[in-house]
Amino acid sequence: MISNSSKDRVERKCPKCGCSEIARSQRVDLEDRLCSLVNLYPYRCQHQTCKHRFQAFGRN
Repeated sequence: MISNSSKDRVERKCPKCGCSEIARSQRVDLEDRLCSLVNLYPYRCQHQTCKHRFQAFGRN
């Protein structure tokens, strides 16, 4: 069975401000790299006044 990636995509929002404009962030330390082993990746809010960095499951 082939999954439809557009249906599988999760709408992520910044936990601090609720903005949906987020982007994957670079892994900067050992903790980030270890978390990626369990599919937990760093993201950063792109809102001009927030810029909050957080972790979320998945790469979509």
